[in-house]
Amino acid sequence: MTSAARAASISAVAALVLVAAWLFWPSQLGGSTTYVTTHGISMEPGFSTGDLAVLRPADSYEVGDVAAYFSPSLNTVVMHRIVAVEGDRFVFQGDNNDWLDQDEPTADELLGELFRQVPQGGTVLAAIASPWSLALMFAVAFGLFGTTHRKRKGGKAPRHRAAPARTSPSLTLPTFSMPTRAQARQVAIASGAVALLAAGAGGVLLALPSTETEASSRPVEQEGRFTYSGVAEAGTTYPTGALTTGDPIYTKLVDALTVSFEHTVDAPGLDAVAGTVRLDLSVATADGWSAALGSSPAVAVQDGAATAATEIDPTLAAALVGRHNAEIGGSAGSASILVTPVVDVTGSVQGQAFTAADLDPLTFSMDTVALRPPTSEAAFAPTGAVPVSVDAQVARTFTVLGVDLPIGAARLIAGAVLVLAVLVTALAGWIGRPRTGDAADEFAVRNAARILPVAGLVPGRSVVDVSDPAALRRVAERVDGLVLHHAGPDGQTFAVQDNETTYRFVFPDTAITRTPPPPPPPAVRLAPPPLTVPLPRIA
Repeated sequence: MTSAARAASISAVAALVLVAAWLFWPSQLGGSTTYVTTHGISMEPGFSTGDLAVLRPADSYEVGDVAAYFSPSLNTVVMHRIVAVEGDRFVFQGDNNDWLDQDEPTADELLGELFRQVPQGGTVLAAIASPWSLALMFAVAFGLFGTTHRKRKGGKAPRHRAAPARTSPSLTLPTFSMPTRAQARQVAIASGAVALLAAGAGGVLLALPSTETEASSRPVEQEGRFTYSGVAEAGTTYPTGALTTGDPIYTKLVDALTVSFEHTVDAPGLDAVAGTVRLDLSVATADGWSAALGSSPAVAVQDGAATAATEIDPTLAAALVGRHNAEIGGSAGSASILVTPVVDVTGSVQGQAFTAADLDPLTFSMDTVALRPPTSEAAFAPTGAVPVSVDAQVARTFTVLGVDLPIGAARLIAGAVLVLAVLVTALAGWIGRPRTGDAADEFAVRNAARILPVAGLVPGRSVVDVSDPAALRRVAERVDGLVLHHAGPDGQTFAVQDNETTYRFVFPDTAITRTPPPPPPPAVRLAPPPLTVPLPRIA
């Protein structure tokens, strides 16, 4: 990554952090954003226990807004919906409550209007802030950054400076090898990119409304119920002299027969239901002939329901069938009496109009002595459904790998990824940081992708000492080669081999300059490696 690109990335992250801090800084710390964790059922189904509500001050508040205020009577923060304005005071009510709030705060007493909702965000925050979680994070931090300083094995002091005597262990920062720090820098860059992506995605998700309009079909359910009753001659057939639903109707014994039909409509958001219901009577034969027997009075619908009733005259129906048989000169076959409900009902569902449909008739079969009802229970309870297309506000979802992800969960995931990526970036950046004041270490860590540590180095026929490490890096990029790194007693040497030419740059060992170690005894002095032998310079 170039210096310009690195500066641009740092600037973008800084700007994003500043914007997020300004937007979401909590009011308890001097900001303008209030965070409320919901409890109870007063705002169901929109809010559940454990949801996190983010509220920000508004220029004005209107009926229908969800806002929060501190309730002196309850000694807690209450978030409900504004249902009325009385002078300079607001009247609140929970969506799931059938009573008004006792407190009526003014605009100055409101903590803010609902800005965003994070499902179960309060539960997550409570878990993070719990003593067990804090103890776990402290233990992890101590494990990462805490260590005790001990003498090296064999009792020898460090190579370039004597270690001061220590009487007790002390807390120091761990050290990491150059390859480890180089890998950590790569991890920091990758996790920083992930943090930027998560921050961008989280910003987009926060800017999107939590709900969206979706066209869906809402069926208007129609239900009917037929019953009949009558007065009959008391005796063996009808011991009580009463006829009830399900009994066969012997025409010689029954003096009066009444059929009733109850009709209801039901649907979520049902409104403005009006109309009438009546019953039409007819007689029909197997050859397709039919004739009307009359109709009941129309009954007005009230509260979505109406009950119509009519009387059946079996004698009249039998007479009409007899005349039909006489006219055709034979038998028309079996005959039936049909009771057909005529439903003239309209209404609306969430503002969309509908018209109810007629339901199936109740059919009595006729013979010479009786009317026989149907044996199926379903024939007495006809049903129907009228589909109505309505626009409904539903929770916004996203399809990820074939799975529908609610926007609340997506926001939570984006936030968790952002926090994790920032933590990883900070930790990896701390591990991969160059040692302060050590130019060789900084060069090695920043160019770790091309660095190859070696135990010794044999230069080519020609040796070129470049003026600065940046020039050596450009040489490595031009020849697409590795930068060989050798740590010698005279300093840190970095070299690039190009055929018979060796390009090198030597960082002096500042530790030797500051505190030169005492020369070893002649008997144990080792010959310097080939790399430390002065090499001829090429003009």
